[in-house]
Amino acid sequence: MSEILLSQLAHVELISPKPAETVEWMKEVFGLEETTREGQSVYLRGWAEWLHSSLIITEGREPGVGRIGWRTYGPQDPEIVAERLADTEEAVGWVDDWTGHGATYQYRAPHGRHLHEVFWDVDRYQAPPEQQDPVIKNRPQRFSGKGIGARYLDHVTMPTQNMRGDIDFYKRLGARHTAQTEAEPGFEVFSTLTCNGIRSTHDLALVPDFSGMTGRAHHIAFRVDQRLDVERAAEVFLAHDTPIEFGPGVHGIDEITYLYVREPGGFRMEINAGGWVNTMPDWETTTYQAAGGNPGQSIWRNVDAPEGFHESWPLPAGEAAEKQNAAVAGENVRDFFGDQAGGSR
Repeated sequence: MSEILLSQLAHVELISPKPAETVEWMKEVFGLEETTREGQSVYLRGWAEWLHSSLIITEGREPGVGRIGWRTYGPQDPEIVAERLADTEEAVGWVDDWTGHGATYQYRAPHGRHLHEVFWDVDRYQAPPEQQDPVIKNRPQRFSGKGIGARYLDHVTMPTQNMRGDIDFYKRLGARHTAQTEAEPGFEVFSTLTCNGIRSTHDLALVPDFSGMTGRAHHIAFRVDQRLDVERAAEVFLAHDTPIEFGPGVHGIDEITYLYVREPGGFRMEINAGGWVNTMPDWETTTYQAAGGNPGQSIWRNVDAPEGFHESWPLPAGEAAEKQNAAVAGENVRDFFGDQAGGSR
């Protein structure tokens, strides 16, 4: 029996120590639309997204990722996920409803310990008359023209202490493991997974974490329409005093044009476009050896990843922990990728 439990990456919660600045930047520079505010959180969405929200900004002491939300493929699927994870260490439990969606089942990845949630019932965005597109009726609103014009949420990249263990866990919930890079045979240092493959080769990516911490995050990615829009985004970021961390370039594995910046709270955001679409249900995981040339490197303009690009958040507390993390990460990650770009996407 073929089984698809998850239909799309629906939202990611971004924790920010500077929530007001982060929200303002997301709206005016990144081009997201504000839907509502609830407690310590602000709910945002890309201008072409039908769901209530795709990015939730929540105040916190350090930058990072909170909840990662997935919409299921059908109304009974949250119950199936709950039954599959019943009596396991990964199970968290049910929430009656959240802002933007209905009954929700939460769980944690076994090794990264990231908090995920699945749901079916959703609130759909309804644009006011002045924002409705008079020509293209399958758009939730007319093109806003704000900032870089981020269109929709694309993927989230998370560190894990046991990549193979987390890959097997996500596959139990229907994810397809599309590609991986190995530093040496059997030692994965980057993996991509997708629940549907319609928009790109991955909506979830995993990188190794040698810090001893769990629940950390590397970046959140949104998409724009065209590759040229990524170059335009670079101009917009610079015009708004947002330093570019990495790119523009083209990742070798999925051929997406990428650009990375830091939002005001300090968290890494990616904007991307293009790439190939993997719709094959029997696709077999492609394995690359980093020693033969990191396929995640930029295949355009020979862009090199800067120092610190492989770091995730939150950072370990205390000077000793920070030194330990830097030393271990430097030995185990940067040596694998050398001066080639794009080890984490």
